[in-house]
Formats: sequence, structure tokens, C-alpha cells
Amino acid sequence: MNVIFQTTNNTPYRAPVSTPRKRAAQPAAVKGDYDTVNIQRTRISQDDDESFARILARRATAQLGSGPSPERVQELGRRIADGTYQPDAQRIAGRMLGLG
Repeated sequence: MNVIFQTTNNTPYRAPVSTPRKRAAQPAAVKGDYDTVNIQRTRISQDDDESFARILARRATAQLGSGPSPERVQELGRRIADGTYQPDAQRIAGRMLGLG
């Protein structure tokens, strides 16, 4: 068996593509038709950030309180020394997680 391929059309599959011409840079005075984004921090937002930080600082200070009384510290020290102090693991874990 003998197979012979013959082309009937000598044009290429794709039309040739010419190399695009390089565009000259536009002068700086001419503005293109482009979208622009301007991000500016206004004085108002800085004041908002500072007041928010102050609010957080006040709340944190209020939650800390003044701490345990000296009598409570002495009582816990005595119980630890006696071996009668039994810490509550659930309560400690809850406090560490901020649950109360």
C-alpha cells in the first residue's frame, strides 16, 4: 500500500502577524485615560485611632482592678504552706481563656 499526501492549498493555517509598533512615551503633561486611586490618611482618622486606643486602655485598666488585698495574699500563702490549698483547674483555665 502506498499513501501519497498532496496539499491543495498552499496558504498557511494562520495569517502572518506583524510585530506591533512601539508607542512613543507620552509627555508628562498629558494625562492618559486611566483610573487613579488616592489613599490619604486624614487627621480625623488619626484622632479616631487615638481615642479608640484610649478607650481600650481605660477598659483594660478597669478590668485589672487594684489586685488582691494583702490579707487575701497572706491567707493564700498560709494555705499553700499548710498544704491545704487546692487550686481549681477549671477556673484557672477559664480565666486564662478570658471566660470569667
